Amino acid sequence: MRIATWKAGLFAAVSLMGLCGIARADGAWGPFTANIALTNDYRFRGISQTDRSAAVQGGVDFARNGWFAGVWASNVDFEDPQNSPAEVDIYGGYNYAWTDTTEVGLQARYYWYPDSNSSLTFNYDYFELQGHVKHDFGKFALAAEVDWSPDYFAESGTGVNAFGTATAPLLKEFWFFDGGLAGSGHLGYQWIEKNGHFGTPDYLYWDLGLTATAGIFSFDARYVDTNLSKTDCFGGGIFGDFCQGGFVGTVTVALPG
Repeated sequence: MRIATWKAGLFAAVSLMGLCGIARADGAWGPFTANIALTNDYRFRGISQTDRSAAVQGGVDFARNGWFAGVWASNVDFEDPQNSPAEVDIYGGYNYAWTDTTEVGLQARYYWYPDSNSSLTFNYDYFELQGHVKHDFGKFALAAEVDWSPDYFAESGTGVNAFGTATAPLLKEFWFFDGGLAGSGHLGYQWIEKNGHFGTPDYLYWDLGLTATAGIFSFDARYVDTNLSKTDCFGGGIFGDFCQGGFVGTVTVALPG
């Protein structure tokens, strides 16, 4: 199964990079940007999406005058009968610069799990509406986001997620990392209407880490955890230990350089 998910992730990332190659071949990137990443564990709101295994990820984004749209993909492995090999996110929205230091934004995002056999259990695909506000205080920045879904993952009913982010630049230059070193952390809470469908109670999640940047490369290392016990986590760990805390390392390449 994990070989299949790796193939799915590689195919998705290479396909997305191919789209960017076409844009560049036409003469310029214009409003398009892209990214490709390798991580030892794909975590979403604190929970592993790859059974604590590696993932290949990539995305393409369009942005102009505050409007944006994009697509992002990663391999996944839920170790369940659905056997969905990948997640593809399709999104779009608008970011508004309220002041030079304050931004507000709204986006719609659809989470698609192609090739999952939804006849066996519940349909994984779902839609979310997301709103955020960010403010840069100079020495640090704070952001808050609220996400609402009318029918969350695995047909689990209304889902509401709220989280905050704190980011602080630590060093302007760090060894060969000309982009410097920054620290960041997240604290969030996920409410789920039908906890039995989803597989966990409502839960708290958090992470804390460092990000170093060198040219088009960024290197992120952080610790990620939830307040879910093993017995609270998807059948008491029968399908995998998705909720246990752990260190996550990610290397990302941003294009164009």
